[in-house]
Amino acid sequence: MSDIRQNYARLVLTRGVSLQPGQILVIDAPVWTSGFVRLLTEEAFRLGARDVVTHYADPDADRLRLQYADEETLCDIPRWQVESQTLYGEKNACFLRLDSGDPDGMAGVDPARLSLWKKAVSAPLEGLRLKKMSNDLAWSGVPVPNCRWAKKVFPQMGEAEALEALWQAVYRCCYVSGESAEAGWDAHVEEMQRNVRKINALGVRSLHFQNGKGTDLTLELCDGAVFAGGICHCPEPDGIVFAPNIPTEEILTTPHRDKVNGVVYNTLPLVYGGSVIDDFCLTFRDGEVVDWRCGQGAEVLAGILDTDGGTRRLGEVALVPFDSPINQLGVLFYDTLFDENASCHLALGAGYVDVIPGGDRSKEALIARGLNTSMLHVDFMFGSRDMRCTARDAVGREVEIFRDGLFVI
Repeated sequence: MSDIRQNYARLVLTRGVSLQPGQILVIDAPVWTSGFVRLLTEEAFRLGARDVVTHYADPDADRLRLQYADEETLCDIPRWQVESQTLYGEKNACFLRLDSGDPDGMAGVDPARLSLWKKAVSAPLEGLRLKKMSNDLAWSGVPVPNCRWAKKVFPQMGEAEALEALWQAVYRCCYVSGESAEAGWDAHVEEMQRNVRKINALGVRSLHFQNGKGTDLTLELCDGAVFAGGICHCPEPDGIVFAPNIPTEEILTTPHRDKVNGVVYNTLPLVYGGSVIDDFCLTFRDGEVVDWRCGQGAEVLAGILDTDGGTRRLGEVALVPFDSPINQLGVLFYDTLFDENASCHLALGAGYVDVIPGGDRSKEALIARGLNTSMLHVDFMFGSRDMRCTARDAVGREVEIFRDGLFVI
């Protein structure tokens, strides 16, 4: 195994989930990432992990089950499967998800059945999900290339060449080199933190986005919400530092669930559960999607919007400059973890609790401050080269923070 691959594994553990001595690491991974899982496992024990628990999934088998099992079976989620996650949440484990999918992996699956299954799997994990969104647990999602994904991204290359090209893109976007696991990443995060401090100094209460594609969207933030980027703390506000996403270029916050109005057009495809959704627009009124159109994957998008009472509302808005290193590669990755960091994006569904500091931290109190709750959190990209964003503070002063897709603060 190359030194750079080992350095990437170390970055995932020391900066992603910020694994602590004596802590349990829980890994969720597709079966074809087993080689990298073993690398992570060895490195985790070297760093002092108490244990490493891996939950493998076989997306190909999942597809077959979705095609042939009856709906009652799909919705029957055994208690042991839920407890295999919640048990470790109670033990203060850290949670790592390896992103290594096939963008076309659910082709031919009935979108309604996919939505039904996603809802059934997500519902029993609401408590664990809230703990993660509150940063009471450290968690991270990181990319691990595979051949099918690589061929989708680099179709003109042979399989081995495409796979190596995708690994090189991962290293570049995560600031990893053969010499260092963390130095480039740490410098990048510090630059992001400087921009976070600048934005928070403005006292932003609302954002207005416009571009030539037709987006004209105004959203207010949850009461007291601030911006964060690159890192979080477990627990907030001054616990251990971890990175929920590797790579990351986003500076994000949580919109008020009832105070989003206007229209937004996507600018990059959204890959959801192995299906591609593209050429869509959403119209919001008082926080809710009241109209929408979609050119590709309409049935899948409908399934997302109708999952529960929160999936027609927003849980995240993220600022990503158009000149981000991921966007500069000029590659469509067909993977949200990458593509959301090439473009400003929004998320339908659950909002982030950690960016609403202070006060009563109960679910009811956070909802009263505007937090959106949902079983899902689905990011989609709407940034563009001509994106303009104007911020307004509590007394109505306006400051332009994005012009031509770039920060101007």
